Amino acid sequence: MRPLTHIVLHHSATDATLGMCDPEGAALWAAIERNHQKRWANTVPGYVCDYHFGLGPTGVVFAGQPLAMVAFNCGNARINAVSIAICFLGNFQVARMPAVQYTAGVQLLRSLSAHHVIPPSRLMLHREVPSERTGIPGFTACPGRWFPSAAIRTALQEHGGGGLSRAVMTR
Repeated sequence: MRPLTHIVLHHSATDATLGMCDPEGAALWAAIERNHQKRWANTVPGYVCDYHFGLGPTGVVFAGQPLAMVAFNCGNARINAVSIAICFLGNFQVARMPAVQYTAGVQLLRSLSAHHVIPPSRLMLHREVPSERTGIPGFTACPGRWFPSAAIRTALQEHGGGGLSRAVMTR
């Protein structure tokens, strides 16, 4: 198993679902995976997704890239190599996160942080990751201006680990 020392948080920068026929975001998650697989198909055999987990608007947790494999998620190879990438489905540049999605996200983060002994200080927003080219963070707005990062960090600092409230979906 590769060393896991950081968690990087993202938003999909899309609608949270593909419409009324996709209330949990499963079809959107599958589309994200297909897009990422096409991008890396010729260079990384068995690549699944740029994120290890996805979180739908109803709190469903989707499995992505296996944790044993690097997910190319943040534009910084050093951070990619040691991080767990989590994508919250939705565009938090223009909308606020549903409470159930926030709660599931905090539970997932508590569980991963406890299991992999990752302190809250190593939780990063994508926009906080330094650019590999310049070394300066802020080359993206991800995970969006309305992403509840302060609340998530406070929740992780105030409480220890926790389990998942919803089952992790697998293929």
